[in-house]
Amino acid sequence: MTEFSKEVENDTYDVKITEQAFICDNCGRMNMLSSIQPARASYSVHAFTGREEWYPRPGERKVFADVPEHIADAASEATLCFSIGAYRATGSLARAVVEATAKEEGAEGRDLYQRIEALAESGDIRKHTKDQAHEVRHFGNGMAHGDFTDPVTQEEAAEVVELMSEILDEVFQSPARLERVREARKAN
Repeated sequence: MTEFSKEVENDTYDVKITEQAFICDNCGRMNMLSSIQPARASYSVHAFTGREEWYPRPGERKVFADVPEHIADAASEATLCFSIGAYRATGSLARAVVEATAKEEGAEGRDLYQRIEALAESGDIRKHTKDQAHEVRHFGNGMAHGDFTDPVTQEEAAEVVELMSEILDEVFQSPARLERVREARKAN
């Protein structure tokens, strides 16, 4: 990793903050490590001592390879919303991702229910995945129609993100993996 570093002394809290930016040699993306240490040796037992945080946090934003960019971006944003506790936004975006997926695959219908059914009828998704898509739709409908009197739990939002991910895998990612394996076999 390529590293850039900066140290700052904060007199208010008697701490030294070190921020290091790293460029990943593999993916080329930037990561940052922020660490806080006592500014003076006499402050060895300080509330901030040894605190380190990496940004972006692991799992903060999932990347969806082999998914059309506009859909992958929205799905990635849904995972970001989940990571910061914006669970209603997670549900809204996950539902929108399912709808965008259906549209991308040419599934027609007057509403998302019919588009999901059309995806299954065309063979783009299995019955199990169709049921998953409907669960995401149900969850997201509450957000889309302002029916959120009850709080959304972390567990509920996590399930919705996982279902959304599985739908994207079946429609886009799994076929792309198969095609890469097939092309590699033919090349040998």
